[in-house]
Amino acid sequence: MSFLALIAVLAIVPSISGACTPSTTGTCTPDLLQCCGLQLKADMGLANCYGILAFEPECHRQEIENMYINGTSGLLKVCNLCLYTSAFNNYYECLGPARRDCTSISYHVKAGLRLSDAVQVVSMYKQFGFACGAGFEGFSNNDACMSQIFSTKQTQITACRTKFANNILADYKNHCMYFQQYTGCFNALFDHSLCNSESSWWGCEYARQSGRVVLHDCNLQCSCKFLTFCTG
Repeated sequence: MSFLALIAVLAIVPSISGACTPSTTGTCTPDLLQCCGLQLKADMGLANCYGILAFEPECHRQEIENMYINGTSGLLKVCNLCLYTSAFNNYYECLGPARRDCTSISYHVKAGLRLSDAVQVVSMYKQFGFACGAGFEGFSNNDACMSQIFSTKQTQITACRTKFANNILADYKNHCMYFQQYTGCFNALFDHSLCNSESSWWGCEYARQSGRVVLHDCNLQCSCKFLTFCTG
């Protein structure tokens, strides 16, 4: 399905307003995170993992990526509601002034998560924010490719993530080299008979969004010469 063909479909999907009490101080609270987190799960139709995304990141990441097996229809389920207003955007609006605190690594560590798990939470937010934002068109234009990748290459995707994490822990001084290898791993996975340069860019950027959560000093960009924009 082409990107333009999706506009009419998305435009008629109703908006869902939240009922969570917003923060007035910019400080995250467990009640706010729980309320907005449950609303996010309801918006996306997630039901296979315990708790909210902030405390079960890998389980929820897998459940969300399994939706991509259905191509564009799966992406629409993840990015429901209306065009340019995804479930994740509504989640951020629900958090209000506390968004920065509620989606920070430091808050999740203070809430009891291990540092590695806290990084996974924030990485997940970045990845799906990309899929429903700057990456939406690239995915929808190549849904056959995306569907096959997430259907047949999940083991390899996991291997890319595991190798990257292990390399960073064992040899952090070369973290930018490992970051480049990580994005290259995703780039290669999205480059096969059903894919093209736009698809490979999508895979690279999907990985880059997760890594740049902590690796701000690495000057790494994914090629987007086939698109009308580049992500920063």
